[in-house]
Amino acid sequence: MGIVFTRAWEDDRLDAELLAVAPGERVLVIAAAGDAALALAAAGADVAAVDMNADQLRLVALKLAAAQVLEPAVLHRWFEVGRDPGAPAVYRAVVRPVLAAGAADDAAYWDTRIGMIATGLHEHAGVGRPFARLGRLARLVRPGLAQAIETAPDVASQSAWWRAHARARLLGPVTHMIAARTRVLAALAPDPRELERMRRGGWSHGLADRVDAVVGSVLVRRHPWWRPAFSGLAADPGDGAAWLDAGSVTALAALAAGASSGHEAGPRLDLVHGDLTSVLSGLPARSLAAASVSNVPDWLDAASTAALAVAVRRALAPGGRVLVRRVVAPEDPEPFAAAGLVRDPISDGLVARERTALYERVDLYRRPVDCYRQ
Repeated sequence: MGIVFTRAWEDDRLDAELLAVAPGERVLVIAAAGDAALALAAAGADVAAVDMNADQLRLVALKLAAAQVLEPAVLHRWFEVGRDPGAPAVYRAVVRPVLAAGAADDAAYWDTRIGMIATGLHEHAGVGRPFARLGRLARLVRPGLAQAIETAPDVASQSAWWRAHARARLLGPVTHMIAARTRVLAALAPDPRELERMRRGGWSHGLADRVDAVVGSVLVRRHPWWRPAFSGLAADPGDGAAWLDAGSVTALAALAAGASSGHEAGPRLDLVHGDLTSVLSGLPARSLAAASVSNVPDWLDAASTAALAVAVRRALAPGGRVLVRRVVAPEDPEPFAAAGLVRDPISDGLVARERTALYERVDLYRRPVDCYRQ
């Protein structure tokens, strides 16, 4: 199938805050690029990372193996910058033996693909390529964009410059026409159903407001999604994916070392190949403290989304949390509420806090403590 996501396109730090999983608690997340799964595992959670795309699981396996033997600065080059000419040699010398000890087929997969990191991981695969191209176009359309981002003294000045000099050019009427009538969005939306919803719902119009919120709340030069696009530079260490923070790398190395020695007492990161709803339905009832289904509902029809909601409710323990994102706000009645979950009032402010600016809805639900319906 190929790797579609080389990095998270959800705010992994927001995930960790909202799911609030205590050490030893069980959590299920979409694997994708592995950033949320790795961050939660580093925090001590017992993590199941699920994906129908086996190649995404192989990427997570590589990240976990690399975390066991590479320094944080090298991990940052490999997976945040996404470019390190020395990666193939380092992989063969120290990462491959760790990877092969877990699963020989993972090592065989990366034996022929590790060159992607040498020449540009994010531009080799999936949605990273079109975002990189759009970023180059943005810098061409708005000369001075990168300089303004890198020299803004504070968010107020940054926001004022964005509104005066860039917003209308980059996210104005021409952009909305291109999004609605050309194949530009097709490169950014991996699933046909998601693409159709984005076009029908006028997703690009809301994007302008969501980017306004981001630009007015955080310096773009400290932003792991929009700095690469608008400035052409990767996030600095400490600003990127949470699992790449030095403390998290140390915790992941200890987790991986414990797993390789057969120690079962500590937290685990299980990579599960399968359909999300089927995996949830196969778990013991009330066994999860938390879950994140990302924006999977964007890819499903109404009946499948309802089935997913029921499976989530069944798997969550009383008081358990589930985080649901949607690129396009749903038109149908809310299936997670219909399944017996309660939307947390904090959800009203989550779109503004989701730093990617990609999602029209971000909701946190809880299973009521007195809800024992199966």
